[in-house]
Amino acid sequence: MLSARQVIPPAAEASPRLALVSDAAADLQAVRRLIDPRDNALHHRTIKWLVTLPAGIRPIETGRRYPRIVNRISDLWSRCEYTRLNFQSLLIDRRKGRKGFPSEVKAELEALQHYYFEHLSGLPALLWNAVPVNPPQIPRRVVATNADTMEIVILPL
Repeated sequence: MLSARQVIPPAAEASPRLALVSDAAADLQAVRRLIDPRDNALHHRTIKWLVTLPAGIRPIETGRRYPRIVNRISDLWSRCEYTRLNFQSLLIDRRKGRKGFPSEVKAELEALQHYYFEHLSGLPALLWNAVPVNPPQIPRRVVATNADTMEIVILPL
């Protein structure tokens, strides 16, 4: 990373292959995780999970547009705290200047969140709606133990 004190060699300025990246852009690239190519489609276990949901709650449009998000919700579904934090990270915008999800997707996510809260969480509204001061710590890796089952292993942070 270049700072104001570093000198750029003249050859680097003329080279079309070298580009200077601002500190803010480099920081964003360092934090942003790579998208796994396998997340460009719904996993088999996610489809099995979708079938267990009531027809009016299934996030069909979200699955079409953002399969990795539906895969993640499916993987975290059995872990109440992770599911709650995941919904909050999706629906509460902490980054200013973002457009957010299309209205159909946002409505599906909100309906799914409401269903989870009402029927599965067992948490009082006070705890469910509590927003963490710091960004939530949700496991990044979820590994299926067998592709044909719905068993998963959530790896530590």
